[in-house]
Amino acid sequence: MPSEAAQLSEHVLEVAAKKMSDRGDGNYYHRVSAISRCLRDMVLHAYAEPWSNEPQAKWGDTYRFNQGHDVEDRVIKGLQDAGVVVSCQQLKVQATSPMGKPISGHIDGIVLVPHHLPLGGKWFLMDVKSAGAFAYKTVLEKDQPKLDNMRQVSIYTQSIVNDDNYPEVKGIKVCDLEFDDYEFGGGMLCYFSLDRPVKGYGPSREDQPKMHFITFDVDPHEVEMYLDVFDEVDIHKREGTIPSIPSPSDEMVWGRQQKDGSYKAIRCNPRWCRRYDVCQGIEKPIQNEVRELLWER
Repeated sequence: MPSEAAQLSEHVLEVAAKKMSDRGDGNYYHRVSAISRCLRDMVLHAYAEPWSNEPQAKWGDTYRFNQGHDVEDRVIKGLQDAGVVVSCQQLKVQATSPMGKPISGHIDGIVLVPHHLPLGGKWFLMDVKSAGAFAYKTVLEKDQPKLDNMRQVSIYTQSIVNDDNYPEVKGIKVCDLEFDDYEFGGGMLCYFSLDRPVKGYGPSREDQPKMHFITFDVDPHEVEMYLDVFDEVDIHKREGTIPSIPSPSDEMVWGRQQKDGSYKAIRCNPRWCRRYDVCQGIEKPIQNEVRELLWER
């Protein structure tokens, strides 16, 4: 039997998990941050199908999510302490899909790098990502951003400012914003390791940098293709259809590259997917329309 102290920790986690379950993911609307979501899950959400797989208390997902916010605040403070200006924090923006549908979002900030520093004289749209050991090791070794992270930031750069707190620039495309004596440098991702980043094993093990910045150019034409997924959601909803279950090799589902170079979706399981049992036909859907499409045919 668990000790009383262990029981107390279980109680705290259970309360947090219940609050998360009660809140769910709310009403569906197009969000730039959803660019990494599975299309099938997005469509089920658009049909207002509730979660079939509640988060388990021991996972502590609420705390893990909040860690991301804490890391973002600390990275921004670290940049500012180092003399790097971070402007437009949490600026609200709006992208537009090829079919003209609005897609909302907000940016972590715009980084203005002083001229005497590396990348000096340029400004970048930055997003901060906390990462576990494997993900951080991958981006550090390859010095390349994760594809879904790059897409998200790229979309932000091509969005328009839609923030009443910034009336002087509202309606201007983000990449067209002007900062005196700075030119637009593209996107920037800051990866921050939640674990101790090391390279090697045993006596030869070496510590690695705790954070890693990656910059990249943005192709406006590719951004238009990234936005297609939001129109696909609307098309499925309008036509009364649901996309098929994605293949494990489909990069639409969050996953990772294997040693042989192949891609494997690792979040297509009940640990990560909140509608997994409904998606896989294990549990009967709640919504009538979804039930007719997935269960009764």
